Amino acid sequence: MAVPIDVINSLKSLPCFTEIKAISLLANGLSQTSLKVTTTAQVFFAKKLNEETASTEISCALLCARVNSSRTSELGRKKKLSPQVIYHDQQWLVTEFINGITLSDSDVKNDIKISTALTLMAKLHQLPTAVAMQSINQLNTTLSVKRLLTNPAPFIAKHSYFLDKVTKSLSTTITSLIIADKTPSVLCHGDINFTNILLDDKQRPWLIDFECAHVAPVEFDLAMFIAVNNIADSSIAGIVDDYGKLVPRYRPNSKLLNHYILYSFYINGLWYFDNINELPDDNVMYALGIEQWSAFDRFANEHSIIVPKLMSIIDAES
Repeated sequence: MAVPIDVINSLKSLPCFTEIKAISLLANGLSQTSLKVTTTAQVFFAKKLNEETASTEISCALLCARVNSSRTSELGRKKKLSPQVIYHDQQWLVTEFINGITLSDSDVKNDIKISTALTLMAKLHQLPTAVAMQSINQLNTTLSVKRLLTNPAPFIAKHSYFLDKVTKSLSTTITSLIIADKTPSVLCHGDINFTNILLDDKQRPWLIDFECAHVAPVEFDLAMFIAVNNIADSSIAGIVDDYGKLVPRYRPNSKLLNHYILYSFYINGLWYFDNINELPDDNVMYALGIEQWSAFDRFANEHSIIVPKLMSIIDAES
């Protein structure tokens, strides 16, 4: 696919580039326009930012690429979670280009993929929360759902009252569990999909794509990780245990985790349905939405959680 001329002109106007030799589009599961920009001096990664999430993504990218200036360059590089930021404004984020593949596309075993993702997640959660809270919003589950319902697909809009009930049920329970247990918050990525982890030529993992980041309990990141990667229910206890080994002070809240898992299935499905009319392969997006909502109903049944069942909407439209 050719790069639109307005995108090319926008990139050429950025002060971080000298003579541009080539620009090519990247996919890698990224939801925003992402490009490889080759200049006479260096290769860069450039991402077109969403206006609503630009500040969050920039803040996270800067925080995760930060290194201690007293370290040598090689030691400092090893401490980074994300690629070095070269330039940013409210439209573009430009970083060093990591030559490699996504963890999703790699041929490593699934348990290694999970271990790699959890290690990055644990390191992210240990970054200074006070710094994150200055520029990154606290997760508001109700507001996040409402943002996806501003212009929903017609068959979703028909059931807005029902979806309001689902949202209220989940949000009320999540809030009460956090308050009752005084659950602390950390910086959460919000979308640790295997496609959002890059493996470079030395098999070093890098965490990218922070547009879904929020300050929230650890359970939110664990839940979204489980939901977006379609990890089996039978593996959840092991994942929580492995995370606990990485962060020994962590005290899991199983009820909160279960409700965040339901919330993750719910909002992921909404996102897929919301993008049916914007992305080329409608059937794929619809199928992915069904997959997430079916998992929602199944998980609720298996864990005896009383909540309205989402597939009743799909059944009503069949």
